[in-house]
Amino acid sequence: MKILIAFGFFLVAGILNSGVAQAEEPKKPPAKQTYVELLGKVKVNPLSEDDSDEYDEELVKAKCNKNGGPTAYDTAVQGLTNLQNTIESVINSTDNSIESDVSDDSSSEESISDDFAVICLSFAILKNWATQAIDAIKPCLDLEERQAIELLVNISSPVLEYICENDGSQLLGFFETGGIECIEAKSDSLNICLPDNSTSAESTESTEVATSSPGAVIPKPFDLPEFAVDLEDCSDFETIQNCVVGQLNGCPQRTPSNFINSIFNIIKKELGCTAILKAHKALAANAL
Repeated sequence: MKILIAFGFFLVAGILNSGVAQAEEPKKPPAKQTYVELLGKVKVNPLSEDDSDEYDEELVKAKCNKNGGPTAYDTAVQGLTNLQNTIESVINSTDNSIESDVSDDSSSEESISDDFAVICLSFAILKNWATQAIDAIKPCLDLEERQAIELLVNISSPVLEYICENDGSQLLGFFETGGIECIEAKSDSLNICLPDNSTSAESTESTEVATSSPGAVIPKPFDLPEFAVDLEDCSDFETIQNCVVGQLNGCPQRTPSNFINSIFNIIKKELGCTAILKAHKALAANAL
């Protein structure tokens, strides 16, 4: 699957995951609790995980050595380790603030607004360390993969700026208008928006490498989707967008669908798809 459809896949998956429930502990501030649970799912270096046996570390080392020299692998691993440590630190500090909020029985509108300001502040911290981790990984990557990861960085900045403008007011609006609850209620229908073919699975899995060791793979983030943005990709991405937004239009309020639609539009613009689709529609109109 090309990188553009991968963006759509991960965005829909992220929307579905954002609905992880807080029902077991109703006293905890749901925004922070949801945020902590989502961060807890992030593992940036699969080679450090318990299931890392399914990956071939020697293949990763060989790729890093070929593209970036003998120190590239160690530099990349250290960058990923630093990012993972930062994620754990953010989780711990947010957990501590949750416990403080619970003990204070804080539930005012001002307190909820502060929650999103705190979340957005941690976004800025994570973005800084993520940028450093990406810079550490780049020497391991092929040229096309470096282009892909740079594209991801370029997209992340305006997306974060949008959702965190005015100390997280966009996130607050999404939350206060029942965005989480609506996504939970519509999780089954949102699943139909995911690409229904084998390429979607390929985009989220590691790439198998033809070597003397059958089944050996190089895991993400040391192997990235193909870098390409063309009319077909942009059309497919817009189809995913229309499906997701169409489902969310059924929410009691329109704020959640408008919020998600704006994120799709930002990604589409940064990828160049807005211009590509506009030009195609103009050509089609002139052909009539």
